[in-house]
Amino acid sequence: MKTYASIFILAAILSFLFTPLVRRFALRRGLLDHPDRERRTHRQPVPRLGGVAIYSSFAIALVSLLLVHNALTFTFQTHVGDVLKLLLPGTLIFLLGLYDDLRGANARIKFSFQIAASLLLYAFGFRITQIWNPFGGIIDLGLWGMPLTVLWLVGICNAFNLIDGLDGLSAGVALFALLTVSIAALVYGHPMVVLLAMALAGGTLGFLRYNLAPAQIFMGDSGSLFLGFMLAALSIQGSQKSATAVAVAIPIVSFGLPIVDTFWAIVRRLLGQRPIFTGDHEHIHHMMLKRGLTTRQVVILLYGICALFALFSLLFLNPQGKIMGLALFAVGVCIFMGIQYLGYHEVYELTYALGKVIRQRRTFARNVQLRRTVSDLTEVNSWPEVIGALTGFLEANDFDHVSLKLLHGAMFPPTGHSVTPTAEWQCTATDQGVVWSWCLKGRGVPFDPARVWQLHLPLADHRGHVLGEIIFHRGIDRGPLPVDIDHLCTLLRPALTQAITRLSLQRLAHHESHRSTRAKASSLSS
Repeated sequence: MKTYASIFILAAILSFLFTPLVRRFALRRGLLDHPDRERRTHRQPVPRLGGVAIYSSFAIALVSLLLVHNALTFTFQTHVGDVLKLLLPGTLIFLLGLYDDLRGANARIKFSFQIAASLLLYAFGFRITQIWNPFGGIIDLGLWGMPLTVLWLVGICNAFNLIDGLDGLSAGVALFALLTVSIAALVYGHPMVVLLAMALAGGTLGFLRYNLAPAQIFMGDSGSLFLGFMLAALSIQGSQKSATAVAVAIPIVSFGLPIVDTFWAIVRRLLGQRPIFTGDHEHIHHMMLKRGLTTRQVVILLYGICALFALFSLLFLNPQGKIMGLALFAVGVCIFMGIQYLGYHEVYELTYALGKVIRQRRTFARNVQLRRTVSDLTEVNSWPEVIGALTGFLEANDFDHVSLKLLHGAMFPPTGHSVTPTAEWQCTATDQGVVWSWCLKGRGVPFDPARVWQLHLPLADHRGHVLGEIIFHRGIDRGPLPVDIDHLCTLLRPALTQAITRLSLQRLAHHESHRSTRAKASSLSS
């Protein structure tokens, strides 16, 4: 344990000393992170390249192990080749981030290098071969091991890069994750992973002193990408060949905040039909700032969340089958409620869509009923049959009031009043034609426009002659309409128009026949 503590302290001291030097170098060369409305929250230019201090202190601390002689360092010295297999891809990621900090790199270049480094690490033997089944047993990945390993490495690498939006956030989250990985590796008997994690944690802690709000320096992509990649790699190695075969279950939970933030960012942008790689001000920490918290308050609160994730992940050291599955479900519910509390518009729409799925059975039944009404309208031969076809449909869909206005030229239904057990209708003459009014009993005609929505559907025949219109009225507070409005427009409206046109033509033909008969009778009498 003394060796673990010593390498942690040494890396922390080195990083504490190197960071001001790197900061002065960045200031002299103008390597500053300027305010950006799209993603950044700081208002003044801040030096970057803090990742150089983290990487340098980490590397020097590991080299120092070659100069110390005890049982643990002897094990390290005999496994230097394995350590170099991890450091080589990690160094490639660090150089990629450094190039991005100095010159800038687009998403294609970043992902190409990240995938290449991940494949190199996979070739060196750092792989996910099994995953734990929360409901019992393990799952062998087989050929899926390689794509899942690459996805894990690239995903975590970018997750820590995405949450690097507040002073001290990414470094603090990485510190919690490193300590969790160290404990898991210590339990599983992976001293090399513990040494590497302790060295990286020390380098991160020393840098964090200058990165807390108000930050004097940012780690930049050289730091966030390197930390993310190394954490993902150490978590794989630290859980390999474990007795419980939990594989990446512990790091998945311990990296909960960056994973949730990254996953939710992808979901948000897909739902909003926006490019996945565009920056925005809607990450979890941004939304917390919008709710009135200060930067320091947000960081402290997220540190607490990371600590809870870390503690929960340690339960996987001795997983208890279905109990852990239920616990994961509970965590998922808490995460959803937390995201919902932050006020994301996408959450409201997802909730509404879920409610719509639940209501779909009722909507399905109402749509079927509408199609039956449309079918009945194609066979009506009198106005009472039109009334009968419409009445049941209107009552089932909870409309408050419906007005069917027919202009001169259309077939006029007989004026009058009729009552059913739940509704009533009446037809009255106007200067323009007639109006058929239907309403539920006791509702009356809802004239208050502030509490009622209306749907106006014009009725016109195939020649474009306007016959009238049908107007649906429904209270705003009545909840969602249980029938698709599109069906009202595309099915009911043309069927009703055809029925009125057909009855009008029948009435016209009847009048013509009656007039012809009268003309013949008049001719014979004369």
